[in-house]
Amino acid sequence: MHNLDYYYNCPTKIYLIDDGIKRAGSIIKGNGFQRIFLLYGGKSLKTTGNYQKLIISLKEAGIDYIEQGGILANPDISFVNDNLERVKNYKPDLIFAVGGGSVIDTAKSLCKAYYYNGNPLDFNTHKAIPTKSLPLGVLLTLAAAGSEMSNSCVMSDRRINFKGGFSSDLNRPTFSILDPQITYSVNPFQTSCGLVDIISHSFERYFSPSKKYELADYLALSVIKQCIELTPELLKNPVDYEARRAMMLSSTVSHNGWTSFGKEYNMPCHKVEHLISGQHPDIAHGLGLRFLLAEFMEKNKTTLSEKICKFGAFCFNIDSSHPEATIAKLRDYFDSLPLPKTMEEVGITSQEKKEYINHLELK
Repeated sequence: MHNLDYYYNCPTKIYLIDDGIKRAGSIIKGNGFQRIFLLYGGKSLKTTGNYQKLIISLKEAGIDYIEQGGILANPDISFVNDNLERVKNYKPDLIFAVGGGSVIDTAKSLCKAYYYNGNPLDFNTHKAIPTKSLPLGVLLTLAAAGSEMSNSCVMSDRRINFKGGFSSDLNRPTFSILDPQITYSVNPFQTSCGLVDIISHSFERYFSPSKKYELADYLALSVIKQCIELTPELLKNPVDYEARRAMMLSSTVSHNGWTSFGKEYNMPCHKVEHLISGQHPDIAHGLGLRFLLAEFMEKNKTTLSEKICKFGAFCFNIDSSHPEATIAKLRDYFDSLPLPKTMEEVGITSQEKKEYINHLELK
């Protein structure tokens, strides 16, 4: 993160509501939009019956739309390139993303590409900086990436095994609809990946250099502790409204800038995970991060000893001045999730693993 003349700017309007799908059309209309390009992911939107409810909502509000589904996890820039001409010909006044981070980030890329004559991946490779964007609306279906209120956009190019992100205030959605009930159908694997992703966003901000008194560090630790406490209930009872609501809010807060408010931050674990899923696009982002956070602590336990112990005391109630106790507890937490426990289980070689972990060392 570069030095800025201001700390924070987030214009995203959040609707934390029930019946988000049924109310989507009136919310779009109420925000002054009439003509939308609708984006969504795989089959789940239709198999849950939510697609039909959404279309009814759009029609009742008099919203004109065309649509495109099929966005995959670790979304590829080819989807943006394949649909860009269609979007430009349709001339929407809003792109509306229904999904999790992959769908939202694809929509963010399309919003910038609409006004850009070059390769949309230029923003992710930092060859260009966006100057204009179509408005973006979001209906969140998966609490994980925090893209519904963040300024980041991550895309892949599988032809060259690239995955990378860029930050811009133009990436902030105009509005996002958060309805916890929509996430009831998220399975234990994806819920666990989501929890890891949420934790990681605050984890990396917390472990970035801090001042003597740093409010954001306590905000970051609070998000992490909340996720840890929510985990057993979410895995035991996926339709617990209060737990799903808390997870959704944690997702949004963890990546909207609040947990780094007033400080500069780096995301070394995310950078390494982008290397992992760039080479192995079938590995879910949260799963890739699951392999890295405890290893980051281990690799930097001498440099970050005091912060690690504070992390352990706050999040796990550990009374120890030795970082190893906190690292062990974090490993135990990740092992409690219904996720693969080693990189080798998902096809990463021992040599690759060694290289990835070496990248975690702070310079």
